[in-house]
Amino acid sequence: MRYHPLLEGLRINEDGSEIIFFGQKLTGKKINRSARPTATHLVNFNGRTLSVARLVCEAWHGLAPDRDHNATRVDPDKGFHYTNLFWAKKGVNPNYDQIKFPRPKSSKIPESEIPKIVERLKNGETLKAIAKEYGTSYMSISRIRKRFINGED
Repeated sequence: MRYHPLLEGLRINEDGSEIIFFGQKLTGKKINRSARPTATHLVNFNGRTLSVARLVCEAWHGLAPDRDHNATRVDPDKGFHYTNLFWAKKGVNPNYDQIKFPRPKSSKIPESEIPKIVERLKNGETLKAIAKEYGTSYMSISRIRKRFINGED
């Protein structure tokens, strides 16, 4: 357990599972802000709401360099351990390209069809034509193009 550098009386363990404020254990609240399976954990105390990631990062790595930085997870699936956290500019995760997010189970396009769609896109077929054939939206095909073609620099 470490004391927080600014918040007097706040102690936090290395992964944020135990947060104690003047001897009273605080419980966090899990919030999903997007369709991704990772969640944000928030804790309320002393009239404030703060993220567990920020508290852990401040206690173990020091304060953020400036207000444009957030506590960011190296791998979103590996929790809030201080070794999985670092300060990064808001909206930027330099490790994002290495993270493999699972495709949604509700996808109409089977995984086996993606290479065929990529080849058709490379041959110049329109998003709309391919989407119509698979019974999905052109945006689904656009996401495949963005993920598998535009990322091939």
